[in-house]
Amino acid sequence: MQQGKIITLSGISGIGKSFLKSYILANNSNFQSLVSVTTRNRRKNEVDGIDKFFYSPEEFERENCSGHLCVVNEVFGNWYAYKKSQIELCDSGINLITELFYKNVCEFKAEFANALSIYVLPVDIERTKSELQLRNLESSDLTRRIKDIDDELAFFYSNRNLFDIVITNDYTEGTCTMLQKLISERLRSVQNV
Repeated sequence: MQQGKIITLSGISGIGKSFLKSYILANNSNFQSLVSVTTRNRRKNEVDGIDKFFYSPEEFERENCSGHLCVVNEVFGNWYAYKKSQIELCDSGINLITELFYKNVCEFKAEFANALSIYVLPVDIERTKSELQLRNLESSDLTRRIKDIDDELAFFYSNRNLFDIVITNDYTEGTCTMLQKLISERLRSVQNV
């Protein structure tokens, strides 16, 4: 059986990673969402186990110390990781897709060499900032995320080689279908090696 791959989507906050991920999941039966575990507060309309697994700091520490978590990182003052049991789905040929903070791509690829990393660029930075403002974030969190945009884009341009695919999101179905095509081509080329 062909080993499944892990696909990571990175990009600045508000760029539409969830939008693209949802499209890939809805249009590819052999993909499942790789849901991260986090200690951050649940946002309005987020569902535990679907959007993220929301753990208390104590629960997160207990699971991590028990060896059930991997790729553990702190982002914006909250802890994130993945359940090892979910990543094992790749062994049965299932492809997993997740959103990944840009600074964690190198570490993630070091742990999972078969990961396919995608960076999503904005067409318009101002639109992306507007998308962030619609999220009902606390004002300090919003300010920090907007400030992080310049730092993240600088990181991307200095570390372009970390990413296998780069795509610009204009929030249309055309971007979704292009991304799906690029992922399919990469998966086919790996299977033919």
